[in-house]
Amino acid sequence: MSDSAAADSTDLPAETIAPVTPFEPVRIVPTRPDGWPDWLGRRPISSTDRDKILSALRLDQDEQNAVERRDSLQRAPLFSCLTIEGFGGQDDPRKITRLRASINAACRVAAGDRRTSYHATDERITIGIAGLDARERIADLRRQLARMGRNRGWTITEDLR
Repeated sequence: MSDSAAADSTDLPAETIAPVTPFEPVRIVPTRPDGWPDWLGRRPISSTDRDKILSALRLDQDEQNAVERRDSLQRAPLFSCLTIEGFGGQDDPRKITRLRASINAACRVAAGDRRTSYHATDERITIGIAGLDARERIADLRRQLARMGRNRGWTITEDLR
């Protein structure tokens, strides 16, 4: 290498030399007394403080449940029921099935989109319709079923609320 080349390498500006990055230490995360990392630097909650918070939350939840129960009782729908008795005299199971199907169809039409209840045994069917207009709907259902059960000896009773 010539003297001029050696001189050129020592005369290089500082910009072309790669800067040396300073040494950065590894961060150590403090741990809590229970062994978990303490990322936020908070002290663990004491058991008495935890019990106070939980009891306050339970009281709030109990109050909220009491309010919900009270409100649900005020908004509980009225159920009006209709009971049809006298299915036991039929011997043909296909005929009984067709009668029950036609009663169910009449119930669905009368109820519309209202909530209904249905309880059936071998001798009786009880149908309930919920809502403020349930009385009128049960009355309509009774008129429809009276036409169907004229010659069948059914006993139809209403429980209007």
